[in-house]
Amino acid sequence: MISEYSILIQEIHLVTSILWWSVILIVITIIRPLNKGGNLSIILPQIRRLVIFASTISIVSGFVLFGFNSNFRFEDLAYTSKGNVILLSGSLSLIVYYHVLYGSKPSSMTSKLHKVLKLDKFIPNIMFGFLTAAMVSMILASVIIL
Repeated sequence: MISEYSILIQEIHLVTSILWWSVILIVITIIRPLNKGGNLSIILPQIRRLVIFASTISIVSGFVLFGFNSNFRFEDLAYTSKGNVILLSGSLSLIVYYHVLYGSKPSSMTSKLHKVLKLDKFIPNIMFGFLTAAMVSMILASVIIL
């Protein structure tokens, strides 16, 4: 029975992770450059809600999937190479998730830090890089590393 749920959760995790990554790609490569004048600002809140939904489902399903696949031995995260890759990838995903939730609010600590370090222009690309690295690492962990 767990294997049936595991397959379902794996599919949900795969679809929501790809959705999260592809929406961020579209925002960075298409919408952000076209929005210099602020014309597309009306659709950004809807896109943000979609990203929050997809990323939340992806992260929760990832935790559950790891639990199913490791028989809920979370110490495997520290003591196996596959666990280390999953821990690193999950950490990168959580950094991006935190940024999606709180990073764009002017009062947030990360937003203030971005302004001080003059990173405002680069943060979306850095976060997309983190998310891409996390996805590639997770794929490698699930396919190559035994």
